[in-house]
Amino acid sequence: MAWTIDHIIFFSFLILNVILGLKSSKGITSITQYAIGDRNFSTAVLVSTLVATWISGSFFANILIETYKTGLYYFIPVLFEVVCFFIVGYFFIPRMSEFLGKLSIAEAMNDIYGQKVRIVTSISGFIFVSGLIAVQLKIAGSVFEYILNINSLYGIILSGLIITLYSTLGGIKSVTFTDVIQFFTFATILPVIVYYFFFGVDGITIVFSLAKHPNFNFSDIFIFSNDKIWKLISLSIYMVIPAFNPAIFQRIAMSKNLKQAQDSFYILSFIVFVLILLVGWLSVLLMFRENFTGSANIIHSLFDITPPIYKGLLLIGIVAMVMSTIDSYINSSSVLITHDFINVFTKLKNELLTARVVSFLLGMSGILLSLKDIGIFRLAVLTASFYMCIVTVPFIMAVLGYRTPYEKAVLAGMAGGFLVNTLWMLLDITIIDGVIPAMLVNWLVLVIMHKYYYSKEKINIVN
Repeated sequence: MAWTIDHIIFFSFLILNVILGLKSSKGITSITQYAIGDRNFSTAVLVSTLVATWISGSFFANILIETYKTGLYYFIPVLFEVVCFFIVGYFFIPRMSEFLGKLSIAEAMNDIYGQKVRIVTSISGFIFVSGLIAVQLKIAGSVFEYILNINSLYGIILSGLIITLYSTLGGIKSVTFTDVIQFFTFATILPVIVYYFFFGVDGITIVFSLAKHPNFNFSDIFIFSNDKIWKLISLSIYMVIPAFNPAIFQRIAMSKNLKQAQDSFYILSFIVFVLILLVGWLSVLLMFRENFTGSANIIHSLFDITPPIYKGLLLIGIVAMVMSTIDSYINSSSVLITHDFINVFTKLKNELLTARVVSFLLGMSGILLSLKDIGIFRLAVLTASFYMCIVTVPFIMAVLGYRTPYEKAVLAGMAGGFLVNTLWMLLDITIIDGVIPAMLVNWLVLVIMHKYYYSKEKINIVN
């Protein structure tokens, strides 16, 4: 392999992140420091780690690929992520003071509903995170395959081991430090790449051409005789519902106060909006570029037409998105499994050491799952849907003030959501994703079972 300037840029960035990640891991002596630090992070750091956690390799790849293939059918729903973050900041965070300082969402669920719900939450979080890590590693594997000209299998394993190394040792201190670097990297590189592809292009002509394209023409899309409109609507609803996944909850819990958490989500919504527009516009520019083939691997095709130096920047921008997401989720979920699953069954003498071992195992499980032959968008929705239809519903209800004292009612709702989501996949229903019906069933069963146990309790009191 002949080394180029792009190889030097890529590997220099990779080595720098590993060194700085390991260096910043010193001084961690407890599971609390490993999970949420000392809660003295500045708003700028909190925003950086929020953005870096959310803006993943799959965020970039999904918007680029799905907008290229389906146009507004994907781009409109993904814009609802911005609405979701604003809703969290404006409506939910002011009601979440009791969760500040919690080590995990499972610990919060334990305080509200009980230990069995805590265990189910930790398992659901593990499944969700394993899938999300797998999605990122698929993208990282594609990058390593391209830059090193090796099989993507080896790229997945190599990138997984590198990222797992500093994530395992570093804790939240290392994660936030590297997240700031990674956020700055992709936030500055992405506009440069978009500008390069926009330079010399007639933007007005592209806009008029898009208006005639069936995937961008509003009059063709927003008609109810169009079967794909239901997919757009269900995906938009899915995007706007706050999942409160382990890493995002952790960012709220590690805030100094509610004002800082609220401001961070407002800023997050603005930054994500800008980044969605940039990646979406890049996808449109590629549609109208003469030398872009739009082959099966759109990411590789993008690399092929990007000139030296710009290509190196694009490579590290994508890897920065991947690394910043994986390290965040490995950290939050190692705490989830250690503190809220293992420690429930057997009191650990050294939770910190166990959390690091679990971090390593999480990285390995992500590598194994990423070897499955399934598309990145489908895999992301698949694993996230299980978490949302099991955990998100009772947590949102608790934040809104509806807190049943009956743990069995919550567990019944979780079981209902899980069964509907599973049946939806087994029956291969594709008109809409199963997560929305599954969440509705979770809510309905929880309410019904709450009323059942409440009436049963009243009868027992009377008797």
